[in-house]
Amino acid sequence: MGTDSAPKGGDSVSMQTPIPAELQGQIGQRLREVYNELIGEPVPDRFVQLLQQLKTSEDQSGGQGA
Repeated sequence: MGTDSAPKGGDSVSMQTPIPAELQGQIGQRLREVYNELIGEPVPDRFVQLLQQLKTSEDQSGGQGA
């Protein structure tokens, strides 16, 4: 309805002040630490069960599928 200049969707990032390189580095380091902690955690039992069901289903269908 008008010529509203508010950012929409992904445009909000382009309208913000750039993050200083030092801060970007700190954010990146923390993200790597969190990611490394996450990948060290065991896969939940429910996911393992779902993957086993999928494999069984694929084996029964002869490996045909998408």
